[in-house]
Amino acid sequence: MLYRNLLVFFCLVFAANMAMADDSKRHLKINGMSVYLGVIPAQITQDYPGMHSAAAGAEHRYHVLVALFDSKSGKRITDARVKAAVFPLGLERSPEELEPMRGEPLSYGNYFTLHKPELYRIRVEIQRGDDGHLSVAEFVFQRPLD
Repeated sequence: MLYRNLLVFFCLVFAANMAMADDSKRHLKINGMSVYLGVIPAQITQDYPGMHSAAAGAEHRYHVLVALFDSKSGKRITDARVKAAVFPLGLERSPEELEPMRGEPLSYGNYFTLHKPELYRIRVEIQRGDDGHLSVAEFVFQRPLD
């Protein structure tokens, strides 16, 4: 029951983000894919078991969530390897694996620390299949004040 409630919660949050995504900075189209980005404070998700690695007790943690769709068919992409790097503008950081989220519809996510309320670059690296082709989507996110 807990996983069902969690799934419903994330679906609602993601649906709200996607409804506004075409007019926002959280949607990009690259290489035949629509890439949607969600960034949620960890306090909202950290109390749910099975949500990636533990985020409890960490300050300024955010859950970065990515959903992928085929641009032509509109079908959700579920066979990708997805990584993300989150870093302040002007700096670089190595990407971390985004884990597939439990349940349907499938999205990918993980926790990241955003220390200061400033602009962050979120670079999402997507690899589909065995062809080795890497697609990169870059977003800018303003971390809000505490």
